[in-house]
Amino acid sequence: MKQLSLFQKMVASIVLLLLLVMALYTYFYYVSEQVVREEVHSRNLSRLEVTMNRLEADIWQLSQFLIALSIDSDVDKLRNIELMSPYEAVVNKDAVQQKLLLYQQLSNMLVDVSVYLPDGERTISTMPQVPEQPRALSPSWTYVDAGPHNDHAKPYFIQHFQYPSQGKPVGNNVVIEARLYAESIRAHLLSLESSGEETALFYNKDHHAIVSAGNHEAVIEKFNQHGDNQREGMFTYEEDDNEYVVTYVQSPSLGWALIDVVPMEKVLEPIKTTRLWFYVTVAMLLLFGVAAAWLLYTQIHRPIDRLKDGILAFKGADYSVRMKVPKQKEFAIAMNGFNEMAEQIQTLIEQVLAEKIRSQEASLKLLQAQIDPHFLYNCLFYIKNMAKVNNTNAVEAMALHLGDYFRYRVKVEEEKTTIAEEINLVENFLAIHALRKRRLHYDIAVPDEMKTITIPRLIIQPIVENAIVHAIENIEGDGYIQITGEISGDNICRLTVENNGPKLGVGKINQLQRMLEEDVLSESYGMRNVHQRLRQTFAGRSGLVLSESELGGLKVEILFEQEVV
Repeated sequence: MKQLSLFQKMVASIVLLLLLVMALYTYFYYVSEQVVREEVHSRNLSRLEVTMNRLEADIWQLSQFLIALSIDSDVDKLRNIELMSPYEAVVNKDAVQQKLLLYQQLSNMLVDVSVYLPDGERTISTMPQVPEQPRALSPSWTYVDAGPHNDHAKPYFIQHFQYPSQGKPVGNNVVIEARLYAESIRAHLLSLESSGEETALFYNKDHHAIVSAGNHEAVIEKFNQHGDNQREGMFTYEEDDNEYVVTYVQSPSLGWALIDVVPMEKVLEPIKTTRLWFYVTVAMLLLFGVAAAWLLYTQIHRPIDRLKDGILAFKGADYSVRMKVPKQKEFAIAMNGFNEMAEQIQTLIEQVLAEKIRSQEASLKLLQAQIDPHFLYNCLFYIKNMAKVNNTNAVEAMALHLGDYFRYRVKVEEEKTTIAEEINLVENFLAIHALRKRRLHYDIAVPDEMKTITIPRLIIQPIVENAIVHAIENIEGDGYIQITGEISGDNICRLTVENNGPKLGVGKINQLQRMLEEDVLSESYGMRNVHQRLRQTFAGRSGLVLSESELGGLKVEILFEQEVV
């Protein structure tokens, strides 16, 4: 494992110390805030549950009274009040009236109870003004807001009971009505707001909220967005850069939600001072850290950075890079040593490169001047045989093609040529083999705009010769070689040589492709020589690409990037 330098250790120590302090402060603040939030949520939820349980107990007590009243014997007699004497009717009604007033006095909530007689005209009620007979009954608690449908100035919750059976009338029914006024709810809300910091309201989305005082439209809007149908819950929202915690509990009896709103700004005020000191401490540590880092940067990092840039530039083949020697003694020694080393390496590389260029030029000239004696012997033997049978045309054709072929091959002083001259060499080469072997056929189709492009000498002919030696001569029947050319849209020139020789297979083709990159002698030396010269002369994707040909044999694509002249 590589050991850290002194500079790396110092920077790492400063960073780790600063990160540790920041992590501790952040953790302490986060824990403190979470504890306060959880405490606020737990406390508010407990207070809401206590208030809601008290409210539900009062409503349950009222419901139990209505049930008891619905089966009361005096109420039962009201079903047949028409059969009573006037005195008995008055006594019975007075008895029911006294029971209603007694419950009203004993109840913890502001309520009114009314009993509607079956005749639809007479009513017994605790209200000063006798209400009208209800047009529709409410078997569960229903809210009646102040408005045109309210026969009373104050909003209230209303519920009806029938005797003898709720929902199952038998003969004449006595309807019992209970009204629970919103003022009773406000009394419970005031008990929640005793601390003075939070506000409370009783809300249902279909009605106006019951509040003790003030405007709570923002709370209602957020509750409609975040509130759900769960029994209880909590959410937060922000308004005017202030955060509020909303806790709510649903009322099973009324279907309303008891909502408590607490401003977190005042609750979190004690720990905000801690957060302020935390920011001050971090700022001071940051300033000291920046000052120390700047000192390290100017005295240590900047010289090291220059040294690194010089090494990277040298690695990127810029062997002429030299460093400006600083005043610091330690870095002066290192940079002087680098400059001397770079100068020595540059000299050695230039010498090796010059030697390699001379070697490549010698190899190319050797390849150009190389004459295959077996090939020349076969051509001369062909001329002798044709002359013996007086086939002067064949002798003339072979002599002309052979002369043009060797005239081009022995021009070792010229390193560049055009595609047109290379194609002419290949035509002579193929014509010679076609005269010797009547079963060889070929087709050359290169566009005129490509023929003026300059390329290194002997690029196409070694590929064609390889196709004849290793493919055409190994098949029975006619051999076929096809040469085509094209210029693609991305300025890539492509010359393709295909043959109908034996099928090599993907594995063999991949092996040949890898051999083109190796610097070893093999049977594909001519193709590797072409591939390496293309790579050295042109940029990008230049070189040979091998693949299976649709003709059956090998397909060789000669690729190089070249502007059309």
